[in-house]
Amino acid sequence: MIFYSKYKPLLEMDSGKYNVFVLTGGRGSLKTGHACRALLLDMMKAKRRCVVFREVMSTIEQSLYTEFVSLINGEFSGRGFRFDRSKIYHKNGSELFFSGLSDQSPKSREKIKGLADVDRLMVDEAQTISDGVLGVLLKTVRKKGAVMLFVYNRIAANLPVEKQLFIDYEHCKAPPKTYFAEINYPEIRHLNLLSDFFLERAALIEKNKPDEYARDYLNQPKGLNLNKVVKYWGMENISEALRYCEDLPLHLCMDFNVDPMMWVCAHKSRDKLFVFDEIVLENTSTQDAVAEFLNRYGRHKAKIILNGDASGDYRKTQSKYTDYAIVKNALIKQGLLAEGQIRRFNPSVSNRIKAFNSLVLGDDGVRRVLVHPCCKWLIYNMENLRYKPGTSLLDLPSHQMLKNDNEAKFLGHIFDALSYAAEFYWPLLVK
Repeated sequence: MIFYSKYKPLLEMDSGKYNVFVLTGGRGSLKTGHACRALLLDMMKAKRRCVVFREVMSTIEQSLYTEFVSLINGEFSGRGFRFDRSKIYHKNGSELFFSGLSDQSPKSREKIKGLADVDRLMVDEAQTISDGVLGVLLKTVRKKGAVMLFVYNRIAANLPVEKQLFIDYEHCKAPPKTYFAEINYPEIRHLNLLSDFFLERAALIEKNKPDEYARDYLNQPKGLNLNKVVKYWGMENISEALRYCEDLPLHLCMDFNVDPMMWVCAHKSRDKLFVFDEIVLENTSTQDAVAEFLNRYGRHKAKIILNGDASGDYRKTQSKYTDYAIVKNALIKQGLLAEGQIRRFNPSVSNRIKAFNSLVLGDDGVRRVLVHPCCKWLIYNMENLRYKPGTSLLDLPSHQMLKNDNEAKFLGHIFDALSYAAEFYWPLLVK
């Protein structure tokens, strides 16, 4: 087992020298793999109760479970480990389980407070954890000898994890008993642990997306608005040359919010999406929106394909029909060909955003989503949709913001409508 020198203090978690380990670095730094190996080795030394956190964990697959299982089936095979669908066990009584952190409700904070009797706590992707949740978590760790590990990519200059742990990144300083290290892939390249695919991809992104390369591979969040949801939107994604074609399939991408109702109309090819119109109505209904669509495109000759939010296929209490059924029935009544192409369940927001961003600007430098300038509100979303600082949560307008800024209510819904279609046709491939 090769253990890079900067990670070796992890092998002495039980020494008492450090009670907090903070590891930061870009992709390919192997920080997560080293932390997982160190945790398994520590579990072998004595009976431990361990937990591994991420910001959100709706399913076990959204944790580091797969990474641990792969290690147990590989280099830790025959060392006394076993696992089921929720935990990792060692024959000496050690247990490791997985959980999500969130500050969305009082219940989730109470759940954190119930973890006081834990020996080892690891927070993966700590750059996404909010200030409030980190504060609660740190106050919860009371057991003598407990050790915490934080692993993160420095996506911004002022992260809650560095604030809460009193990390002085600029001067590489940390409090007593905190081990802080930054590792990036160029310094471990000589170990020959990185695949040719990884190195070639890093070179491709360095060439075509230098800001992303600096942030994601070199841990340097400079020269890029890191809170933007649509990272590389530019004038190159806007084209006056786009035209509606009555003989091509028309993709009607929908979000069924009442105020405003926001739909987009697009054509697509094998690898590109062409948005030529948007339908945006305030204080309206699905029936009113489809009437407006028919007023514009009621003589369309080719098929109309319905895309969008999976929840639109659920029946509402105020109607015996789903939103999609209302739209489809209206189109068929007009004599149009219509079919739905939607998922049974919505993908995660992060996967949807990543899929859309890959169309805005691919790793090969090609832009695969083009929008006509008449799509005012879609372009507004591309330029103004943000994450909450230091998190992966969309910064959508509050009730007070809506009262003070009428345009704020147009933020989010039309992006949702189009990004559902982007993820449906070009989903992220798990490598």
